[in-house]
Amino acid sequence: MLHIITPLYRYENLPRTYSSIVRNADITWHISKTSRNPDPSYDFIKSDKRIKLYNVDCDDRDTTSKRNAALETINDGYFCFLDDDTVFHRNMYKKYLVCCSSNFKGMLIGEQLNSHGQLRLSARFPAYTKIDTGNVLSHHECLSVCRWPSERKGINHKDFLFWDSVYNYYDKQCWIWNQPISFYNRLRPDNV
Repeated sequence: MLHIITPLYRYENLPRTYSSIVRNADITWHISKTSRNPDPSYDFIKSDKRIKLYNVDCDDRDTTSKRNAALETINDGYFCFLDDDTVFHRNMYKKYLVCCSSNFKGMLIGEQLNSHGQLRLSARFPAYTKIDTGNVLSHHECLSVCRWPSERKGINHKDFLFWDSVYNYYDKQCWIWNQPISFYNRLRPDNV
């Protein structure tokens, strides 16, 4: 199973994000939103059995609580993050299939493209400003101890802190794949 996690607050992007996700039965799309806003009225959220919608008692921009609500439910397969301002990169699914076929237990880091299709991040081990929420695919086993941090530490961003904890969980072992597996901010108004 591939678990895709989206902390939602930009509702208007959901149809485009949804249309980018591969329509296979081995995908579950976890969408977490604040319980303080009504559920999105898009028909596909109600009709697509691959979608799990979480109503989290948190501020609308609290992506930590939203991400952790989904992470707490995942106990099989692999997971990745897909922010609500971008689209799913098909190579993420292809690498998930490779991981499944080899029963890979660890994390895979790939390249990330900017909204114009140019290289934004090279694939490399977790380092400050060199890793993003979306350019990693991981086996679920690390979720027995790893959760999205609630605060930054010094200059370190939360995405680095989370992926660094996963990297350490897997004894600093990961696959580096020098091909893109994610886009960054693909659906932001100034980028489309």
